[in-house]
Amino acid sequence: MTHYAILGGGRLARHMGHYLSLLDQPWSGWARDPGSPLNTYDISDTGKRLEAAIQPASHVLILVSDQAIMPVVKKFPFLHGKILVHCAGAISLPGIAGAHPLMTFADDLYSLAEYQRIPFMVESGYKLGELFPGLPNPSYPIGVDQKAFYHALCVMAGNFPQLLWLEVADNMSRTLNLPAEVLHPFLGKILENFRRAPNAALTGPLVRGDLQTINRNLGALEGNPLQKLYLGFVELYESAGSAADLEEHVS
Repeated sequence: MTHYAILGGGRLARHMGHYLSLLDQPWSGWARDPGSPLNTYDISDTGKRLEAAIQPASHVLILVSDQAIMPVVKKFPFLHGKILVHCAGAISLPGIAGAHPLMTFADDLYSLAEYQRIPFMVESGYKLGELFPGLPNPSYPIGVDQKAFYHALCVMAGNFPQLLWLEVADNMSRTLNLPAEVLHPFLGKILENFRRAPNAALTGPLVRGDLQTINRNLGALEGNPLQKLYLGFVELYESAGSAADLEEHVS
């Protein structure tokens, strides 16, 4: 019977524990902090608490920071008799299988349906069913030499739009006295349109080839850090072949 041991005290460990509980999959937990609620056993000694947590396990999920994965495995040799799995997106480690969940994990826990939709990127040579028996999630193979590139894309998609939205909301508040909430319907519809028809979701002066508006926008952003971002996206749009010769007309 599959029994999971979850090593780690962060968000991913907490979400994985909750997901396994929703699936009625048995698991035990270990966190470095003795006071963490993820600890299954109330044992003060870190090593003994870890050994107790993995003793019943067939699969050990090492959900500590990327830099701590190998030191933990080297420090505690009793881990070596288990199926070891890490969920780091950018690295591959000898003797430890990699399966990265393509999802952002917030403080709030998710529903069973939300967890089941999360796709896992599984290192070539492994199958999700081997690493996570009992999980019905979709999975896709990824080569170990592609992981850093894949993870860079994830970081950009999951974080850079939020940084842009925060900066736009701050500028609207400081300069135009508009509340951040004024953006919510706009951004919500943008995401909805992208999900429904990504190749047709883009709107605005870039799509129209409206060079006068683009230059007017850039002039209004003079001295604002957002001007560089605007120009960067114009260049990205042009380099993708979406607008031939657009960049040379933008002053």
